[in-house]
Parts: sequence; structure tokens; C-alpha cells
Amino acid sequence: RPGADLGRAAVEAADGTETGAEVPQGCVGAGTGAVAGGIKGGVGTASVVLPSGATVAALAVVNAAGSLLDPGSGILYGARTGLGDEFLARGLSATPPDEERHTRAQERLSAAREETRRRQAGPVQPLNTTLAVVATDATLTRPQAQKLAGTAHDGLARAVRPVHLLTDGDTVFALSTGRLPLVPESPETPDGTADRSGWGAHLEAMELNAVLAAGADVLTRAVVHAALAAGGVDGPGGVFPSYRELYG
Repeated sequence: RPGADLGRAAVEAADGTETGAEVPQGCVGAGTGAVAGGIKGGVGTASVVLPSGATVAALAVVNAAGSLLDPGSGILYGARTGLGDEFLARGLSATPPDEERHTRAQERLSAAREETRRRQAGPVQPLNTTLAVVATDATLTRPQAQKLAGTAHDGLARAVRPVHLLTDGDTVFALSTGRLPLVPESPETPDGTADRSGWGAHLEAMELNAVLAAGADVLTRAVVHAALAAGGVDGPGGVFPSYRELYG
């Protein structure tokens, strides 16, 4: 099981990669044994660059008691949040599942859950945790970072239902590299004059709101990427098909 030594090794491995290197997703690292609502979970990531130039990104390990897909249609709850064709490139169908495909997928998922219960030989108390980190290069104070972590939970709630249950340990961490100020040191008012009326504080609130909103959005997208990147698992602990195996 992971401990301090593996945590240090992970940090050193990350530090040894080039800036901008692709982040492994799916059944890797902490996502290896992740499950979400009976289908295979995993690691997912997403990011966005705001008009201010600030980047907001999320990395999520999706291991949830709740489901990632609408039981009535088979559509991933967070699928509509994608930017461009990012989800299509990961294997998401361009059209919603038709009734026949959805019925087959639900039958297969039901059989997998039944086989999992048989292999586990008795009732198992579900204990799940979706862990995420939301990061930005915009300079944040500690209270602002705490606010970012809190609002990012809204992104988790858009992608997983139900969420934040007593059997979940859902946690979101937030951090800032402090590369960019939220606003210039001497912001000008809209008419180009020097700031003498609190315009700087107003502008900072506007930019912070943009970061907060983006934090929730990128976390939703990261959860979807985790589901699309994961591969199915058939092992001693149960049968957990991937979303792409069911609906791809």
C-alpha cells in the first residue's frame, strides 16, 4: 500500500519530467484500483487558459460510490462540459447511446455487479474516495486557495451522482504556483485614470471569480477523462467494465 516513500518517489518522478509533458491517465498510479458506480474509474486531468492568461488545471483520482453515468440514457453526466472534441478524441461516441445499445450495456453492467458480489463472498461496506487537486498559476492567498478547493467540489457534483456520501472521503486540494498576479500592481480604471476608488479590489474579485468557476469546470472534465481513459478489469476482487467497453 502507498506510503511516504512512494509519495516522495512520485514527487521526484514528476520533477524529472519536462514541462508540458503528457500526464498519464486511466488505470495508472492511484487510479489502478479505482471504481466508480460499478464501472472502472481511474486518473483524469483537464485544464483551461483563461482570458487573463492564467491556467487552471485539475487532476482527479475517480473512485466513487456514486455513478458517472445517467442510468436512463448511459450518457456520462459530465460529457457536455467538454471543450471542442476533447472527449471524442478519448473514445466518447459522437451520438448518445441508442436504446438497444443502452439496454445491452445495462445488462452487462448488471451481470458484472452480480459476479463481483459473488467473488467478494458476502456484503462489503463500500468505502470510496475521489481525490483531486486543482492548481493555478494565478497568485492566490491562503483563503482564496481554500475557496477554490471548495467551489471545485461543485465540479465533482456535476460529474458524480450521488456524491459526498457518508461512505465517500471526497477531498479537493488547491494550490497556486504564484506565477501571475490576479491583477496588475497598479490597475487602471475603465476610463484610463489611476485607481482611486477601489477598482483594483473589484477587478481582483472578478478575476478570482473566473478562477473559481474554471476550477469547477476543469474538475468535471477531469472526471470524464478518467472514465474514458480507464480500461476494464476482471480480477479476484470483481468485474469492472470500462465506460468505453460498455458504450464505446
